[in-house]
Amino acid sequence: MNRNVRIIFFAHPRSGSSSLYEILQLHTELNILEEPFNENFTRWNINNKNYRKLIHDVPSLEVQVAEIFETHNGIKMLDYQLPSDLAVHMLRRPDCKVIFLRRRNILQSVVSVLIAEQTQLWKRWEMIKSLDEYYRNLQPLDLQDIQQRVAVLKQGLDFFESTIDARPRDEVMKLTYEDLYFSETLQQNQQITAIWNLLKIAPLELERYQYYLSPEAVKLNSNATYALLPNASEIQEYCGSDVTGWLYD
Repeated sequence: MNRNVRIIFFAHPRSGSSSLYEILQLHTELNILEEPFNENFTRWNINNKNYRKLIHDVPSLEVQVAEIFETHNGIKMLDYQLPSDLAVHMLRRPDCKVIFLRRRNILQSVVSVLIAEQTQLWKRWEMIKSLDEYYRNLQPLDLQDIQQRVAVLKQGLDFFESTIDARPRDEVMKLTYEDLYFSETLQQNQQITAIWNLLKIAPLELERYQYYLSPEAVKLNSNATYALLPNASEIQEYCGSDVTGWLYD
């Protein structure tokens, strides 16, 4: 682990952050703690510390972050896991480079979260049965709930991105799900290489991480799985827009 590197990896649910986290963790100079402020952090490993419970304000946050940085040089966090003022404090830390990943199609992100809440399947590589078995009993989604979630998520991401934009360009890397995972291999490699350059560490060979950049290998949802929602056509009609995306590409 390179102690001269410190990272805040900031994303939101269903933004491809798990795949990018796996790529970052492949590098011997990086050791990123995955979502220590997640409400389920201690459930994933009973030996984990409940950081979320111990953080109430900036001083208590600083105490816990200092402890994390004793054994890690990066923290992955999602947009909802800290109050906004504390999240902003993390994004402004002058000793940390920021990697920011968001999705342009916010509607698909929201719907994917709601599907995952039903199936309890969040990562493709954690499947223990076929995808059809997870998805066969999907229930209709509440249209008003979707619309509200889309509006809240967009507003929040725009706010956090404006916070990041106030920092010098050589301290941040902004990525979008659509460009990172659906570009040609050359463009994908250029984006990952830009991360290594930001952190001033040696690049990894493409073959080491190409699996995680392959939607056909790691992506859970698609037009086919969205169509399994009983009210998919209503979601497309009433919740889709050119600004926040459509359910079907």
